[in-house]
Amino acid sequence: MVEASRTSNKVMTLFVRLWFATGAAACVAGCSQRGEPAKAPAIVAPIAAVSPSDDGRPSKGGAKGKEHSAALEQLRTAKLEVRVDRYHTFSLLLPDAPHWTRVNFWGVKSAAGFRYGKAHHGLVTAFVRDVDHSSDPRACVKEFEHWAKPRIDTFEVDVELDKPTAFGWRDTTVEVQSARAHIATLAINEDYAAVYAAYPAWKGKCLVIGIAVPGQEDMGRAMQVRDRFATEVLPKVEILADHPPKESY
Repeated sequence: MVEASRTSNKVMTLFVRLWFATGAAACVAGCSQRGEPAKAPAIVAPIAAVSPSDDGRPSKGGAKGKEHSAALEQLRTAKLEVRVDRYHTFSLLLPDAPHWTRVNFWGVKSAAGFRYGKAHHGLVTAFVRDVDHSSDPRACVKEFEHWAKPRIDTFEVDVELDKPTAFGWRDTTVEVQSARAHIATLAINEDYAAVYAAYPAWKGKCLVIGIAVPGQEDMGRAMQVRDRFATEVLPKVEILADHPPKESY
């Protein structure tokens, strides 16, 4: 299994701004609710997929152009394989799974984190949250949004939420929220595609899993990657233990 590493605070800040803003509570940051899913921009002709290298060290900036498009094409088409958290309490499928590096995020503790390539062509993060009614998926979403709200109130994020979708999971229904976000600060001007779902995984505990994909110069393909996670990855999350991870990192 790929060794753990730490990813840059700047990149995690991007991810936090984007993913947290996809919740309904994030409308204070400037979001517009859409009645229908956003139409993905046209994508350029497919580029031969190449698995990005990752030396496990923090990145000093993302790569754009052909390198990013090639990585997205790999995520869009590669075989899905299982990855698990450190304590083997849950599993999820990832495209081109061997080339995702396990990461910790500075400033925000997570139950699991993965990045695709040193340039962060994709980020996957899982959180465990306490809830009073863990059998209700909406309780999981509401608690996550409540926790996230103070962390995004000061962020300059414009978000477009798609109409939520849902899938059957165990004996309940889990809601999936997809979004596009634009982050504009003095240092950052970037578009992202994101999706997350909240699972009533354990008694009094919820598992929240989110994916963020930088659009850079290929937003159409980034949205296709996001949609693949929404339809092929999130519905197949499995709980492997009767307790959550022992700790977050």
